Amino acid sequence: MRTDTAGPQFDHSRFVHTPFGWYALTREPTDLGPFPTKSQASNALVDHIRVHAGLNPRNPEDRYSGFTVHDPENCAKNNCGRCAEALTFAGFQAIA
Repeated sequence: MRTDTAGPQFDHSRFVHTPFGWYALTREPTDLGPFPTKSQASNALVDHIRVHAGLNPRNPEDRYSGFTVHDPENCAKNNCGRCAEALTFAGFQAIA
């Protein structure tokens, strides 16, 4: 096993920085975090993927590239990074 190579590279959208810390977003019911650094969130995601490898198959063609608005009031996750991110902006009103 080589130890001189960099760790896996993840899509930047898998990570969310909030006032609470860094979250790694997952497809499971619970996101990972918050962590003090993005590096720690990335390491947790590596471990998470290793544990869940093959348990949550998906079609590689199903890659989303669009715009999403997250609704914390109707979110089904227990520990959601997107909810934590949304709460950051809860005090801001939409500009009409």
